Amino acid sequence: MDEAATSEIRMECLRLAVEFGSARDLKNPHLLADVYYDWVTQGSGETRPEDGRTDDSHKRAKNSRGVRKGSTPQSSNVTV
Repeated sequence: MDEAATSEIRMECLRLAVEFGSARDLKNPHLLADVYYDWVTQGSGETRPEDGRTDDSHKRAKNSRGVRKGSTPQSSNVTV
């Protein structure tokens, strides 16, 4: 990562720390910004798998969306 990109990421982390930090964090926002920066940059090396998955496979839904078991449509407000 080049120096300009690193600087931009650090500034964004500082902005987030100031915008979303607590009153205590606002006294020293650079401390929270450092925590954010460490979190953002962890694991961003060459060994990182695609899409953050360990097996590089596509994520597939286990269950399709549908009506919950035992639930029935509420039709008390429907007029015929």
